[in-house]
Amino acid sequence: MFEIIKNVISEKQFELSDILKKINTVWVQGSISDEEKTELAGMAQDNADISNSIDVLLKLEELDRRVRALEGGGSEPSEEYPDYAVGKWYYGGDKVSFDGKRYVCTAPEGQVCTWSPAEYPAYWEEISDDA
Repeated sequence: MFEIIKNVISEKQFELSDILKKINTVWVQGSISDEEKTELAGMAQDNADISNSIDVLLKLEELDRRVRALEGGGSEPSEEYPDYAVGKWYYGGDKVSFDGKRYVCTAPEGQVCTWSPAEYPAYWEEISDDA
């Protein structure tokens, strides 16, 4: 099972949250070891293609909303740490709430993150309660 999943990941034709769920499932079933699970999850995160995880029309609507807010001289209305939304594009500095914790997106300039802090922790920094 390890080699099958590894081959799927190497093809880069997967959605990150979906493949991570499948990896966890086969691990729980005892089909792969802890070490294999860790290796596959890392490979999946390293080889994930954002275009497999986004809804283009949703992204265009979001971009249009941001442009209109900027053109109007106002800022986008939002709470300080809104709930993480699956499929939304997050940019460096964006704040979210996820699984009862607060995070700030650390994606580099020109990059976006569409994956949750659990799925792609490299682009999220947890904010402590005393921050």
